[in-house]
Amino acid sequence: MMKITNLNEIQNIPNSALKAHIEQKVQGWIDEYGIESLDEIGCFVILNTDEKDCFDESEMEFTETLNLENEAYLHGVKILGDCYGEDVFLPIEVEKC
Repeated sequence: MMKITNLNEIQNIPNSALKAHIEQKVQGWIDEYGIESLDEIGCFVILNTDEKDCFDESEMEFTETLNLENEAYLHGVKILGDCYGEDVFLPIEVEKC
């Protein structure tokens, strides 16, 4: 599990497509809400494939399948408090037809 709690830690994300997606999302938050750091609004949690138990869909505000280049993630948002949440990403395998 990797927990991204500040802007500098985004650079440590190994998957370039996920890193770009999160950077774009954070830039949107900066533009929309005028935040200066992640601790004002939330964090990102990137799970490993064997950490499925950490992704409890019943705790999520919503879930979606996110396809980025050649990777797919189950993505959910867990609200932890007023104006604070976790974006959670779990890598998943997608069946190809």
